Amino acid sequence: MQRHMALHDRMGSDGHAGPHVRNSRCNIPHNVSCNLELPVTGRRLTLSRILLYFLVFVCKPLSARAVLPHDFISNNEITTDGKPIDGISRWLADFTRSVVPRNCHSHNDYWRPYPLFSALAAGCMSVEADIWLSDNGLDLLVGHDRGSLSSERTLQKMYLDPLLTILEHQNRQGSFTPFEQARGIFNTRPDMALVLLIDVKTNPTDTWPLLVKQLDPLRKRQFLTRFEQMETSPGVVTKQGIWPGPITVVGTGLLDRATFFDHNHRSYADYETYHDTFIDAPLSTLAQDNNFWRLPDPLSAPLSQLASNSGQLWSADDAYYASASFKTTIGSVRTGFTEEQRNKVRAHVQVARQSGLRSRYWDIPDWPIGYRDYIWKILIEENVDMLNVDDLESAARWGWTQGYLRDVLWMSLVSTYLLSCTVFVLFLFRRLLKRQCRC
Repeated sequence: MQRHMALHDRMGSDGHAGPHVRNSRCNIPHNVSCNLELPVTGRRLTLSRILLYFLVFVCKPLSARAVLPHDFISNNEITTDGKPIDGISRWLADFTRSVVPRNCHSHNDYWRPYPLFSALAAGCMSVEADIWLSDNGLDLLVGHDRGSLSSERTLQKMYLDPLLTILEHQNRQGSFTPFEQARGIFNTRPDMALVLLIDVKTNPTDTWPLLVKQLDPLRKRQFLTRFEQMETSPGVVTKQGIWPGPITVVGTGLLDRATFFDHNHRSYADYETYHDTFIDAPLSTLAQDNNFWRLPDPLSAPLSQLASNSGQLWSADDAYYASASFKTTIGSVRTGFTEEQRNKVRAHVQVARQSGLRSRYWDIPDWPIGYRDYIWKILIEENVDMLNVDDLESAARWGWTQGYLRDVLWMSLVSTYLLSCTVFVLFLFRRLLKRQCRC
């Protein structure tokens, strides 16, 4: 009887185990399970922390490492007026002897601490200046927007006058015959021309003729690359049209074809026989505009046939660069260039060279550093003629960060690992809550 009552106390009225039995059976095994599980989870988290530390601080991507400055630029200070410490003479004597020209374009060059000279020290063969017609219409100001304009920052003071001084020093022997070429900016390659890319920001109808006029001192000394049809004897005209010079002036921005080709004769007496400025052709539509090479014999084809086979012809007699926005024409390459994107770059380069022009992409991403360097590397591999750069020192080193795609894979793996750890911890925490609720 006592045994039956004890058993009844342990069982509920419905025949199930009573509260004493339920608590004793639940708490003891569950506590043991929790005590065993938490140390295991702690060890897993500790191992995860060690692995994460290894991935982040030991195997970090090369693109996250510091970029060393270029010694040549860093060790040669320049005064605030944009000239070398000892003037033009030291620039010519010390700097240009060791500078090797490179196919890099100094984008927005006027933003640099030392406009023109920083680009020359890096060996860039092309510099860019945005020009604005002054309010009185008598001068050309340099700046990115109207808020940055100043009467002291003119195209004449910042670029034209320094270039004239350097070239006069380089060519002290005197004048040249029309068939001779003056020495260029770089002593290491005196035959190389420096491109002065002029981005027109105001009405080109008034801005461009003033630019052509301000080039007159360089023109008189024969320092400009020019197109000229010259007679060797009465009635005999040379076949050569382009005569190289130390400076090649190229117009872009708001400059339109009608203004550039001087239909109103505001810039040149006769553009068709002489001009010493060139235009920036559109690289993205060049294949549609210049399709004259599809003719059986384009060199001997009559001009009328060439014109009918082309929407608007861009030739080396009038244009120099063929440029396009990288982001618009090629697109994002964060996971690497696709074969289609590389083929598009190759097609652009090919059509530019068939037209006698030099290919150039602007609007290239500049961050992260590894991403930018990866794009530079591919563009050079695909023989793009001019590299548009903002970071002169990195471009001058040509020792760019390697392995961007490996870094992309690394970041993807780390992201996947962190996500997996987060999901795993949430799973353990949820399971622990369920067990506690059941108890």
